[in-house]
Amino acid sequence: MKITYELIEQIALNLNGAKKEYKQSWGATLFWIENKMFLLVGDDKENPMMNFKNDEFINIHLREKYPEIIPGYHMNKKHWNSLYFNNSKNIDKKFLEQLIFESYEIILKSLPKKLQLLYTQELLN
Repeated sequence: MKITYELIEQIALNLNGAKKEYKQSWGATLFWIENKMFLLVGDDKENPMMNFKNDEFINIHLREKYPEIIPGYHMNKKHWNSLYFNNSKNIDKKFLEQLIFESYEIILKSLPKKLQLLYTQELLN
């Protein structure tokens, strides 16, 4: 499967409360929930990539199992990963959705309980 910006955007914006913003100074589109970023997609046409967040121990496993997942470019290497689209032959759509959702979920869990409940309720409806 070929990963594209359009596919990532579709997955990310289907998550409750997700919004996007293009940040020209970074050359990237940021995906947010309640002003907390859960996904960054760079706009380099030659070497497109995305940064996503996960638990530091899961990150170790992901990086060992998938050579296309590396420590986050210009991010906290413990918590963030990078995935370059051109090197993503082992990543299928379901796994990509899982990576994006897990990043979103980590940020969601960092929000106040009231907001967590609001977005979780939206998931159930």
